[in-house]
Amino acid sequence: AQPPVAHPPASGLRVVTAATMELQNVANLGPSGYTLSIEEKSALQVSMLAIQRKENLPSKLMFWGKIMGETNDYLIAYSLIPAYYFPVKRFYYCTTANMSTLVQMPILSPEWKELSAAIKLPFRGEPSALMIEGAEEPEEPEVAEGEEAPPPVEVFREQHRLSYVVSQIDHDVAVVPRGAFIVDAAHKVTKNKFFEGLSYPAAGALANYYHFRAPESARAAACLEKPGIVRPADFLDPVAEDAPAGVWSQFYDSSSTMSLLRSFYWPGYFFYHVCETGEYGGVYIGDGLANEDLPFML
Repeated sequence: AQPPVAHPPASGLRVVTAATMELQNVANLGPSGYTLSIEEKSALQVSMLAIQRKENLPSKLMFWGKIMGETNDYLIAYSLIPAYYFPVKRFYYCTTANMSTLVQMPILSPEWKELSAAIKLPFRGEPSALMIEGAEEPEEPEVAEGEEAPPPVEVFREQHRLSYVVSQIDHDVAVVPRGAFIVDAAHKVTKNKFFEGLSYPAAGALANYYHFRAPESARAAACLEKPGIVRPADFLDPVAEDAPAGVWSQFYDSSSTMSLLRSFYWPGYFFYHVCETGEYGGVYIGDGLANEDLPFML
């Protein structure tokens, strides 16, 4: 949620930066005005289970969000992969035109990251669409009989821009409540199985929510690296310190049982936490365009 900061590399496997969100909890998005259609939810359930079994993933796939395009929308899911220091995440996507198959997001070259950052137009919803004006599909090389065909030439496509944008959003608006994750005895960041949620007053304080990403502040990084016990609030960066001030909005739902957060820099990101329970989740549903005018609006 900090427009001027540098972002981590976008790739098919990268540092985790999002809370868990299961499809059955999508109903909690009601106060945000965002949701999935019955068709989208049903198709995702099947395709997420299929890719989990096919790749033998260590954890179930979670719903990340939806990026809307002119022709089709992108539905995005991820799996958390345990790792030393901080978990990593593997992203998958499909379009609403073909929700039967999830595809892992591609790894980006430095050049493609720069090209992606320069694009400020809406998504088309066509993963194979060429993104460089005037670019043409590469010709298939002629292969002599008995010789092995060389790997296909990679060109910059919308799927690469999608991977980049997801990594930026994921970096900026990943939120977890205080105590939801801990540093275990092996010094790995892991989900707190005994997390019982924030109290009603605590849930209403922005200071009790943190970015779920490898710490970037010197203070938090030092706490994570030091030996011994690490307190839950010490090893993550608090969202209350994001700049500019006012980039986050916190409020309660109409029943006063859920604390809700919105990002003004990434309109479409919505986080909820059911007070005094271990249930929480974050989802992005938007056009994939940041509100870069925010510093001038606050």
